[in-house]
Amino acid sequence: MLSVRTGKVMTKRRNVIVFVCIGLWAALIGRLFYLQIIKHDEYKAAVADNIERETRISASRGTIYDRNMIQLASNVTTYRVFIAPNCIENEEEAKLIAKNLSEMLDVEYDKVYERTQMNWRADETIKKNVDAETGNQIREFIADNELTRKVYLEASSKRYYPYGSLAASVIGLSGTDTGLSGIELSYDQYLKGTDGRYITAKSGNGGSMPFKYDTYVDATNGYNVVSTLDTTIQAILEEQLEAAYENADPLDRVTGIAMNPKTGEIYGMATYPSFDLNAPYSLNESAQANFDALAAEEGYAKDSEEYQSALTEAVYAMWKNKAISELYEPGSTFKVITTAMALEENVVTFEDEFSCSGSYRVEGWDKPIKCHRKGGHGTNPFWHMLQQSCNPTLMQVAERIGMEKFYAYFEAFGFTSTTGIDLPGEARGLYGSYSAFNRVSLAVYSFGQTFKTTPLQELTAICAVANGGYLVTPHVVGQLVDDNGNIVADFSDSIKYQVVSTEVCDSISAVLEHGVANNGGAKNARVNGYKVAAKTGTSEIRDEITNEGETKHVVCSTVAYAPADDPQIAVIITVGKPTRGPLFGANIAAPFVSSTLEEILPYLGVERESEQTDITVPNFVNTDLESAKSEAEAAGLKVVVNGDGGKITAQVPASGSTVSDKGTVIFYTGGILPQATVTVPDVRGMTASNANYELSKCGLNVHITGIEGAGTLVFNQSIAPEAEVPEGTVVKIDLRYISSISD
Repeated sequence: MLSVRTGKVMTKRRNVIVFVCIGLWAALIGRLFYLQIIKHDEYKAAVADNIERETRISASRGTIYDRNMIQLASNVTTYRVFIAPNCIENEEEAKLIAKNLSEMLDVEYDKVYERTQMNWRADETIKKNVDAETGNQIREFIADNELTRKVYLEASSKRYYPYGSLAASVIGLSGTDTGLSGIELSYDQYLKGTDGRYITAKSGNGGSMPFKYDTYVDATNGYNVVSTLDTTIQAILEEQLEAAYENADPLDRVTGIAMNPKTGEIYGMATYPSFDLNAPYSLNESAQANFDALAAEEGYAKDSEEYQSALTEAVYAMWKNKAISELYEPGSTFKVITTAMALEENVVTFEDEFSCSGSYRVEGWDKPIKCHRKGGHGTNPFWHMLQQSCNPTLMQVAERIGMEKFYAYFEAFGFTSTTGIDLPGEARGLYGSYSAFNRVSLAVYSFGQTFKTTPLQELTAICAVANGGYLVTPHVVGQLVDDNGNIVADFSDSIKYQVVSTEVCDSISAVLEHGVANNGGAKNARVNGYKVAAKTGTSEIRDEITNEGETKHVVCSTVAYAPADDPQIAVIITVGKPTRGPLFGANIAAPFVSSTLEEILPYLGVERESEQTDITVPNFVNTDLESAKSEAEAAGLKVVVNGDGGKITAQVPASGSTVSDKGTVIFYTGGILPQATVTVPDVRGMTASNANYELSKCGLNVHITGIEGAGTLVFNQSIAPEAEVPEGTVVKIDLRYISSISD
């Protein structure tokens, strides 16, 4: 029988064991609670990392359209080709993969083979951005050789620009994941969409788990952007910018804008030389030639580090949208704005007379400020002085306005802020503060000197005069739409406020139009059959001066809108540092503004107020001679017949050619073909009538373009002098006023 003492000892031991067990169970339960409850998310994520494989599903970037739903930027499918070396089973398989992929992808065999040997890797890229055709070849190769777990194709999208360089600086560039410039950047948050995910669970040996462990999150495609651009107007503008560049041989680029003055919609905006959006890291032929010439002057060898560094800088500079990011002194185009201020404040009327002796003295400046016309403009009404771009007159007008009100209008017309255009990189103007504004500032600001603005800012201010006094916000995007065509956002509301009255604007438009139609400085902006209001400008580049303190270069520009009494389009063209021709805006920019409007106005459906006399030659080949003669004569053409056949076998000019009134068409019959040639005379510098006589005398047809009227001369001819051409060939002659007005 156990003693009492022994029983107590056993009870004590039992209690200890129980307490120890309870403690162990409590510790275990606590540990499980810690692991399963407190650390649940962390360990769940760790397990998921080991068994889950996540594949990104790329969202499709939105398409960029012009206003007529023509694609300007879209997507094409490309592929990343990669292999899983850890699944390649043997040497024979590795060599098969290396041989075929190297041939199809134009990658070195050794590089592909080396990647097949990395058996610790599950993903080794062989090549990116593989086109769809090559992707299909690789897909067949995978299927034919049962390589589905060893060679992979990963689809993605690559940005594609169907029109290459068209509107390049406006559309902009897109990188791998984001926009880099232009619309691609400013509307990136809407274009890029949201990527989806496909998460699959893998077993311990890498096999697939049941579908219940998979998660699929759809990608959300980006919105589509409907821009305000019009591909036709954009192409017209770019063609004329290139022509202006070739004509003036400028050291800087040429830029232009075509804009709806009432809504602020940008129909066209470009800089020349431009670049190809599909090959953005290469200069175009013209820009490359200029760069190589400058590099040679600096002594840079083509394989040198200096050459490559300078080339990279040139490429980045080429991307800049000169119309909104580079500043210039607007010169005499700003006189339109000064005039609007003065008329609104009732300090002047167009009938008030002003005198110009050739210069004007301003308090605070030790020298008289000269007029561009030696001897001055005499005494004439203000409307005449504005048309002749008289600086002393504008200085006197500005004095009547006064510094305080002038500066207030300067701000109201938007020159102390940006326009707010929906494009990145817009520069703010360079101007003096009001505290530093004085009488000299007032005088030179009145004719657009000593402050800087952008071409867009200048055109926007001019549009306020064109549209009846309202400052608008220029914009390049009209709407955002989804893939079903639903409008997500609309950006048509652009009017900020009214700066000056409609009556003031109407009177200015009438005076500007009268100057274009008659003997004003902007005569070269005239378009036959249309009322065009325009102002030219020539401004010195004061940042670059000679040792004698003279300016080296100028900027030549012209602004215009039409029809003057109900504007549908406004255009500005600026040419930086021209080196050829009379260096005035009237000669360097105005003719190309005229040519731009000449094409845009009919395209917009604006009818001419007077009919043109040009004749488009029909196709008469293989038609009966007598009926062809009747049709040609009814169209206003003279007819010459060579041969004795009854059917026409050839004709000169060719069908579709444009000739001026009373042109000649030559019919060849009886199998006779054109053989006789004539020598083209040099008619440059002649009047239109003399040029027409000389060309017609040689048996050539004439097509007159440009401005017809007293004082115009042939500036250029389409076929070079001394060229031998078939009799009846059309020679196009371009007429211009050769202006001495320095704007």
